[in-house]
Amino acid sequence: MALRKAVSPGLKGEPAEELRTERLVLRRARPDDAEALHRLFTDEETMRSWSTTVHDTMFETQEWLRGMIEAAGPHSDDFIVEKDGELIGKCGLWDVPEIGMMIRREDWGQGYATEALAAYRDYIRTRGLRYMFADVDPANVGSLKALEKVGFTRSGYKEKAMRHGDRWVDSVYLRIDL
Repeated sequence: MALRKAVSPGLKGEPAEELRTERLVLRRARPDDAEALHRLFTDEETMRSWSTTVHDTMFETQEWLRGMIEAAGPHSDDFIVEKDGELIGKCGLWDVPEIGMMIRREDWGQGYATEALAAYRDYIRTRGLRYMFADVDPANVGSLKALEKVGFTRSGYKEKAMRHGDRWVDSVYLRIDL
């Protein structure tokens, strides 16, 4: 906890329960999201650029979801992304000031990530944060484009930044000043 506070003083103000865009609702996670999240977390292509490997069990997804719900506070502000009442992803700060974003594969290429990120960026500005950053696999071109469209700029690159299963993954670092 001391390291986290040294990196970021945390968020200020009251967290929103919901954010709305033209096509999406960003809302707080609930325990009943586990089944829909599990479909995302068991999709190999979706998880190829995520920070963990494919979930093997529903319990693993339930524990991840529990962590997301319980982390809410000054150092986490995460939302579920819905389209037409259906869970299609997540977007938010899971460890201030690092943002994470996931959209289910069948919804890629339709601008949902950019739309959710823009709404989230505008909201997080009201929470007193000075900047956000992202750590992205360079092979994840869609995420890089979405982040850059909402104002993130590339700030660094590291080879073999993380081990993902049995392979090393490089990282592109991006930042946005708020």
